[in-house]
Amino acid sequence: MRGKAKDFRAGSIRKPAGYFCLVLGFLLILASFHHPWGKAYGQTVVTPTPGVAIGDPQISKTGQPDCCNPGDSVTFIIVVTNVGNADVTNVLISDTLPAELTLQTVTTTKGLVSVQGNHFEVRIDRVSPGEIITIVVHAVVAEGAPTDTVVTNTAYLFSDQGTRQASADVLIKPPGGCPTPPILPPTGPAAPESQGGTSLWLLIAGLVLLLLGIALSVRARKRPSAEEP
Repeated sequence: MRGKAKDFRAGSIRKPAGYFCLVLGFLLILASFHHPWGKAYGQTVVTPTPGVAIGDPQISKTGQPDCCNPGDSVTFIIVVTNVGNADVTNVLISDTLPAELTLQTVTTTKGLVSVQGNHFEVRIDRVSPGEIITIVVHAVVAEGAPTDTVVTNTAYLFSDQGTRQASADVLIKPPGGCPTPPILPPTGPAAPESQGGTSLWLLIAGLVLLLLGIALSVRARKRPSAEEP
């Protein structure tokens, strides 16, 4: 017994294809609003309500180079910040360089500097929330400093809101003992990131599929029923 072959005409295919395009287009448009484009233009960023006003002083310290020889220059950079939501008051930065180093100069972006031998202090009346203060310390490794030793320099922060400290290490090696840093080839500026590029394409693709689905559905409905045998 032979089965009767079904006749799939264009109209019967256009109709489900149209529905498929409509659904897929709608989903793509919806997905575009979950990307950066949608967040920037379709939603409101809520700022959290601040809590109790508290000043929170922080201090960090780095030393460059981290390996040096007797007679070399060393630069320490101290950064003071306030990560709280209220002023930090009566700030004092106190630092005494070890005997292997000789203090040269101290500069600060805010405050009053006083130097006595290898000891220095920086007094700052107040540090506002989010404020950044940079202190640059220049020193020289003493000619008679012992080699193959690690020298630790610690800076202390005192304030009405608490005490903090930060340290930096410097390795003293004999002449020629420090590794030569590799010379890296120059690099060009980083390409700017596309803000919302992907979501914009999702939106465009969704609109195209939506229009295509509407067109296929309309053509399938308008096809005369007289075509069927």
